[in-house]
Amino acid sequence: MSLLEVRSLNLFYGSKQVLFDVSFSLYEGEILCIVGESGSGKSSILYSITGLLPPSARREGKIIFSGEDLTALREKEMRGIRGSRIGMIFQEPSSYLDPLFTAGLQVEETLRSHREVNDYQEAAIGALSRAGIPQPEEKYSMYPHQLSGGLKQRVCIASAIICDPQLLLADEPTTALDVSVQKRILQLFKSFKGEGKSIILVTHDFGVVAEVADRVIVLKDGRIVEEGDVFTIFDSPQHQYTRKLLSAL
Repeated sequence: MSLLEVRSLNLFYGSKQVLFDVSFSLYEGEILCIVGESGSGKSSILYSITGLLPPSARREGKIIFSGEDLTALREKEMRGIRGSRIGMIFQEPSSYLDPLFTAGLQVEETLRSHREVNDYQEAAIGALSRAGIPQPEEKYSMYPHQLSGGLKQRVCIASAIICDPQLLLADEPTTALDVSVQKRILQLFKSFKGEGKSIILVTHDFGVVAEVADRVIVLKDGRIVEEGDVFTIFDSPQHQYTRKLLSAL
């Protein structure tokens, strides 16, 4: 069953068009990878879904999430979905995390915005543990500058999953991480898929795609040039651009 449908999405930043007639579906319990070089528009798809766009942006088309058109919702209504039913993992955790607050309080903040629970600290520690953070009680009280890059990324993952969203959007979540940390984070995504969550993972790394993807979209200059299951994309790429990306593996 389709959880998300993007239909004829066009996106403009001022007078510049960055997405051109982008259409795709995402199914329940599926990991969809969007690949392409820097500047191809991958992250703009995620920001279009969440509505996290600058005032100068203009979005055309429909984005149907669980039967509801997100493009027709007001910002107040989107705030009820963003963070609660759709979790977002940003590319640079050091930029996303506030240096003035501990990791645990920042994970709690997402939950406080959407849910009432008896013990927010206990819930935050549980999310940190679920995100693969060792000794979560200790990390709860640490500030971002005291954490490694891999731990900061997992704090962001904990914040994204604490409300148990149906959909996770991950924007280059393994960039600049060493191979062992990258592998642990990808394993987390596979475990989330096992729980029935759907994931859109933006990356330029076909090694990441090979590790976790069910289906792949190849994006070039804001246009989808190829789409298919991961085996077809690797074994029989049809577009020259896809073959070029694969040759860089």
